[in-house]
Amino acid sequence: MLNWNQLHQELERASNRHRQLAAKYEQFAKCVAEQIGAPAFHIKGIGITLNLDQGAFSTIFAGRTLYFIFESVSSENGALVGKVTCYLKKEFPTLKYISIGDFQFSGSGESTLIDPMENDPINIGIDLGALYVVLNYIHESLSK
Repeated sequence: MLNWNQLHQELERASNRHRQLAAKYEQFAKCVAEQIGAPAFHIKGIGITLNLDQGAFSTIFAGRTLYFIFESVSSENGALVGKVTCYLKKEFPTLKYISIGDFQFSGSGESTLIDPMENDPINIGIDLGALYVVLNYIHESLSK
């Protein structure tokens, strides 16, 4: 059991880290929304709704609604990292949410997803990286 000072320090550190990760997630969501919403965006029919105060955003495409949910989780070394899980909403015959996949990311935005062309981690804090991740999940949902 931690003593009072240790507990206070650990929780303060966790709170600060969570806020940093939440800010990176919000940047990710806003990057995607800005690009999808641009009049010149080449893929038509994608809608996006931001619910950042709830740690979520959703996309709609080809009759499919996807939710991108943020949380902070403990990494192998005990530090908090961001985690985004993508769920496909299915309403019939009963309402259910099917996990399409998830990834983790650092405070700098570096994710656990690897760019197949570069063999490097995708950074969700960069416009193209953020869009690439979301479009891949949308594409994956088409087979579900």
